[in-house]
Amino acid sequence: MDNSYHVPSIRQIRSRLRLRHLDLLETLHATGSVHKAAARLGMTQPAASKLLVELEEAFGVPLFVRSRRGITPTPYGEALVQRTGALLADLDGARNEIEALTRGATGRVRAGVLQVVLPVLVPRALARMHEAHAGITVMIQEGTNDLLLSALARGELDCIIGRLMPGAVQPMFRTEVLYEEPIDVVARAGHPLARSNRLTPAALARQSWILPPPDAPLRQRIDAYFAEQGLALGVPLAESVSLLANEVLLRNTDVLATMPRGVARHYARLGVLTILNFQPSWALPSVGVVLRSDVAPSPALAFFLRMVREEAAGLRQQAEQE
Repeated sequence: MDNSYHVPSIRQIRSRLRLRHLDLLETLHATGSVHKAAARLGMTQPAASKLLVELEEAFGVPLFVRSRRGITPTPYGEALVQRTGALLADLDGARNEIEALTRGATGRVRAGVLQVVLPVLVPRALARMHEAHAGITVMIQEGTNDLLLSALARGELDCIIGRLMPGAVQPMFRTEVLYEEPIDVVARAGHPLARSNRLTPAALARQSWILPPPDAPLRQRIDAYFAEQGLALGVPLAESVSLLANEVLLRNTDVLATMPRGVARHYARLGVLTILNFQPSWALPSVGVVLRSDVAPSPALAFFLRMVREEAAGLRQQAEQE
């Protein structure tokens, strides 16, 4: 880095900076061209170039390198783009929350959820919140752990509820453990193995399975377990972590699958699936909440998380009694 640059004070930057500058920054990064960015933002190329000069002067460093092939961000530009995405997403969230307030709601929460909490924890927390007449709208977004963490880092989500995977252990995030969630082996109601009081690894290895993808932590634990027993599972019928797809396949075939205990008990109570009499030691990370460490929870988010914690406490107590 060049120590000859002088970065203005935050007061000076704030006095110069406009949202139009940030819009341009994101668009330049996305298009790699002043001409294309100007067209996308509905301005002339000279106007876009002028805004870029103002932006670089505001921060006192070059943000892009110009060439015949377009522009590429400098390390300073990359750092600013990463922060800009979160700033604009926070502004979008504030705008949507204000709109919700105009419709009589008292807040809006954007929650990323992993499938382990979808059938039980999140619906119960939402029902509890509805009973409290909180007037809070919760936008639920499903996705993989990596995608949800990226969205949280960009400010597109307010929280994530699911397993606390290693990616959440970063300075930009803070985590909170809610409860442990063991794994059960499940099959369709009436499956021949449902009547067995003692299942051996060999008996399970002879069955057809729906397994998580090979790179999933649970799949690696399952494969390692059977390898330790001198056994190997056959080619799985499917590799899937979709609860809906797995439930349909289980109901219509004699395959086996794994599910978080709370999810498995939910389907067992409905009479859809049965939990086999086999207790694997395939431990997975705890279920918990991930938040951005640099943003204080809004009142709406704080209330929603309180409902989640109360329901999680009930699930812990229920598991201890069973």
